This record gives sequence, structure tokens and C-alpha cells, in this order.
Amino acid sequence: MENKEFKNEFKKRLYNWVLKLIEFIDKLSRDSVSNVLGKQLLGSGTSILANYIEANSASSKKDFINFFTHFLKSANESKIC
Repeated sequence: MENKEFKNEFKKRLYNWVLKLIEFIDKLSRDSVSNVLGKQLLGSGTSILANYIEANSASSKKDFINFFTHFLKSANESKIC
């Protein structure tokens, strides 16, 4: 798989994952714990895609690394929720 093809496929997979994540969060019960965890997961989960997109349009290698680091941090944060 070529680099460009890989990037496009990866972005599609991230986008689909975010859509499934939103559907999952929407189905959570409406108790206080689920509300807090749902909001946290929504923020960190959608941030993964946003930071990945920003990284790919970075103006420098340093900028790319910064956004990609945030992408990874958001992914790690989402794992704990």
C-alpha cells in the first residue's frame, strides 16, 4: 500500500471510528457517571481525528510532531474512559 493510499484509508477509519463513538456515547444511560465519562470520551475521541487532520496539514515537521503528539495523547486518554 502506498503512503498516500495508507493515509487516506487511515483517515477514513478514524472518521468511521469517531462516528461509531458518537453513536455509542449517545446510547449511554443518562446517569451522572455516564454523563461525565461520556463527555470526557467525546472530547478526547473526537480530538483524535481533529489532531490527525491538523498534523497532515502542518506547516513544518515540528508542527506535525506537535499535532501528532496530541493525537496520540488523545488516543491514550480515550483508552482510560
